[in-house]
Amino acid sequence: MKHTNEKHCWLLYDRPDLAVNRDYAALMRTRGEACGLDIEAVTIQELSLGMNADGQPFLRRYGQDCKPDAVLSRMRFDWISEHLERMGIPVFNNSKVCRICNDKRRTHLFLSGLPMAETLFANDSAELSDLPAWPQVLKPALGHGGESVSLIQSDQEWAQSSERLKGRPALCQSVVKTPGRDLRVYVLFGRIIAGVMRTAHSGIVSNFKLGGDVQLHTLTEKETVLANAVIQRFEQAGAPLCMAGVDLLYNGDEPVISEVEDVVGSRMLYKVSDIDLADLYLQEIKKRLHM
Repeated sequence: MKHTNEKHCWLLYDRPDLAVNRDYAALMRTRGEACGLDIEAVTIQELSLGMNADGQPFLRRYGQDCKPDAVLSRMRFDWISEHLERMGIPVFNNSKVCRICNDKRRTHLFLSGLPMAETLFANDSAELSDLPAWPQVLKPALGHGGESVSLIQSDQEWAQSSERLKGRPALCQSVVKTPGRDLRVYVLFGRIIAGVMRTAHSGIVSNFKLGGDVQLHTLTEKETVLANAVIQRFEQAGAPLCMAGVDLLYNGDEPVISEVEDVVGSRMLYKVSDIDLADLYLQEIKKRLHM
């Protein structure tokens, strides 16, 4: 049944990401149909963005001018989000969230004053020379999903891992007291929805797609206070977390900030609970589009 005031929304991906997330795109389309949202998976490679001779931004898809009612962003290019916003298109999460969250160095700077592991920043891992004692964690600043994260315990391991990241922005972090365990706090429009504890089978990388064990977790008071402090920091900066993940590590019993996922995955939440995050998200989108 087609709703009379149906809104056309893009689920916007970079093409390689859509290729591995077609099931999620199909789920979003199905949930959208039920609440009057026409959700279409679109890739940035299909689009042309620029400025016309009058200095106004334009948007074309396959060469044709177009303007969706909203964009549900699943890509990580903040300038694209900003361009769409300048055309008056609502983008969830907005360009500020995208900019802050998709460079881990910016995330740490933005959340300064909140507890986190000691961290060194670099434009290139080869620049990191004044390192503290091992062990350390080396990770790409622009990476996601646990990609290329290495536990460094010797000069030899450092040489190998830093060579793999050579030429890429990076950060190096002290190892927390309780490595290989982290909490993903799911946030929906400024509200904590659920927590999922991830535990690595070995090493320090606990991401679900990389084989980590997951289970539903009831947040403690300390975890709730820290997660809400992160949420409020974004809210106050005009960068509300519409659907995101706040990731916490542990120094013993003390939670500390790891990162904030802008393009947050939900497979593990569906695995461990009956929470339909896609439906909850789209119901909130519908309210914001005044349907």
